[in-house]
Formats: sequence, structure tokens, C-alpha cells
Amino acid sequence: MTTESSFEIQPVGRPESLAMRTSATLREAIVTGSIPTGTDISIPRLAQLCGVSVTPVREAVIHLAEAGLVTVHDRGVRVTVPTREALVAAFEVREAVEGMTARLAAERATESAAADVEAVAVRSLEASHGDDVDHFRALDSQFHDSIIRLADSPQLARYARNALDLSQTLRNIRPKQNGLHGTSAHRHVEVAKAIREGDGEAAERLMRLHVREVLASMLETMDAVGDVR
Repeated sequence: MTTESSFEIQPVGRPESLAMRTSATLREAIVTGSIPTGTDISIPRLAQLCGVSVTPVREAVIHLAEAGLVTVHDRGVRVTVPTREALVAAFEVREAVEGMTARLAAERATESAAADVEAVAVRSLEASHGDDVDHFRALDSQFHDSIIRLADSPQLARYARNALDLSQTLRNIRPKQNGLHGTSAHRHVEVAKAIREGDGEAAERLMRLHVREVLASMLETMDAVGDVR
């Protein structure tokens, strides 16, 4: 009788699936605002834009919907609309998850890795004084992504990246302004310092404060221009 232990099978080296690549492409387009918030678009049109069949797009849409980036309807999908309720809910999740990633990063980061994050924080502070908003946002994303990696928690990383992408998508309706960049960048430096010093409690507290300040600024700006419903 043949038993399970008698089998020997060579692992199959599986490349990244087409659906995953399609999901990453669409996620990038949504997060950066290339596909604007509130856009209604059909699955066939998305497939045409991505240069693939509708099958990987349908799979990708499932992941995008799970992240809160789109809602599915009979005719296709709609990119999440930045209502006040959606914005607050997204940032509540982001505050909780990123607070924990900062705490774990402080507890788990090596000295050299913590120094790298601090260097990014300093660069973001320098960029906040300039006029290149896109450059600051790139460094802002790099800073937060670096902390997620230092937390060394795959499950937490998934939730954190979903929360970051959703909050970024919802803020695309906001005009590009430098209003909070200086404050944000100073918080970056403070969080990075706490991580370098291995102070998990301070790192979490400062990260939570940072996320709350960003939300408050976004709501104030959006209310002023009448874009949040």
C-alpha cells in the first residue's frame, strides 16, 4: 500500500500570477489618482487598459474590493468616493495598525535598519520645505513602508498597506498643498528617533498622533472646498 510519505515531488517555482500583477497595476492607478475617485468603469474597459483578458481583472477586483479601494456593482466597479465617513473610518484603521507597526519596529529593528528609517525621515523633512509635493509624498510613502517592513509581521503588513492605500486614495481629491507637510515630516523624525532608541511605547504614541493630525488637516481642507459629503 502506498503511503503519503513515499511520494517525492519537486516544488514548482510559480511566478507571480497575472491576476496579482493586474491587481498591483490597478491599485497603483487608483492610489495615485490616475483613475480618479468616484470613477465608474467596466471590467472590459479595465482589461483593455491593462492589456489583459477580463479573467485576471475580475480576480484583481476582488482584492481591490477587500482593501476598500473599489465597490462592485452590476456594470463594473466604482473607485471609492471620499466621503467624510469613509475618510474617518479609513484613518481609524490606519491609526491602530500603523501605531502597532511602529511599536514592533522599535522592538525588532536592527541598529542599521533603524538608522535607515531615520535617514528617510530626515530627507522627508528637507523635502517638506520645497515646492515638489510629489517628491515629499514619495518620501512619505517610503517612510511608512520602511516601518511596516521593520515590524516584520506579514499579516500586519497586509492590513497596514491596505489602510495606507485606502487613505491615500481618499485624499486624492484634496488639492496638493504644503500645509501639513512640515508637521508631518517633523513627526516622521520623532517616530524614527523613538524607533532608533527602541522605545516602542513612544513610537506607537507618536505614530498615532501623526495619523490623527493628517486626518484632521484633510477634513479641514476638504470641508473648506466642499468636497467631503
